[in-house]
Amino acid sequence: MADVRKDPQVEDTRMSLGEHLEELRKRLFRSVLVLSIAFGVAWWFKEDIADWVLWPYRDAAQQINASLVETAEAELALPQTTKKRTDFFQSADPADKRLLDPVDERPVMFGIGESFFFVLNNSLYFALFLGGPFVLWEIWQFVGAGLYKHEKRSIVRYFPASVLLFVSGVLFCFFLIIPTGMFYLATTLPWDKVKQMTQLEKYMNFLTTMCLSMGAIFQLPIAMIFASRLGLIEPATYSKYRPHFVIGALFVAAVITPGPDWISQVLMTAPMLVLYEVGIIVAKLGARARRKPDGSAA
Repeated sequence: MADVRKDPQVEDTRMSLGEHLEELRKRLFRSVLVLSIAFGVAWWFKEDIADWVLWPYRDAAQQINASLVETAEAELALPQTTKKRTDFFQSADPADKRLLDPVDERPVMFGIGESFFFVLNNSLYFALFLGGPFVLWEIWQFVGAGLYKHEKRSIVRYFPASVLLFVSGVLFCFFLIIPTGMFYLATTLPWDKVKQMTQLEKYMNFLTTMCLSMGAIFQLPIAMIFASRLGLIEPATYSKYRPHFVIGALFVAAVITPGPDWISQVLMTAPMLVLYEVGIIVAKLGARARRKPDGSAA
């Protein structure tokens, strides 16, 4: 075994303990400074960011109101109906589509400081999103100095793809799963039996839980490829246990999505199945690349 102390790949970046601590202090200070500036920018534009974060809720509310209008018009068109137009709408004018009791496009607050913590969370997430690349670069500069060349190549190969998949999962959930899921969850019972009121805090918890979960689920191909590259799981094993994964994906989707909303469960299961198939294909390609042309192991 080669002596690590004499390894030229490590000798170039060797530092004393004091130098390591000083280097860590500098990079932590820069990271905190950038995150603080990003947080200040987010707080300055807190209303604009709040509008963007609340977009899925407004979109779901608009879908619900449009559905209520269609339901009311259909009931008024029935020959045997005893309902009047003013039972559903604000006036008797057939051109007036304003509902008598529409879903408010603003979530409600039940606590005095609820809006403050909502803005605070938004600013923290925005600061992490905006300053995250710089912080990751600082971490890489500190950790990468002590890695071997092949270890650096592995991180450079997998990390950008991992970040891209995570962001894709969050955006997929934000723009599709959240508004669609909220619409079907709110219309489970007829509107004359329940009234939709969404608390701001609960909406934020629902949004972050779903988006972060979907971002983590989108890491599936990376985990599969990494396990195959390490030799822990053969690519053929993934294909063999495909039916088991389908059942597991349905179970995970049922646990993550709130309530008996099969639409959200399907929207969450479908990407997992697609990502699983992508992981199988790439894992097989990686296994072939590790073999010599004659078929023997490299």
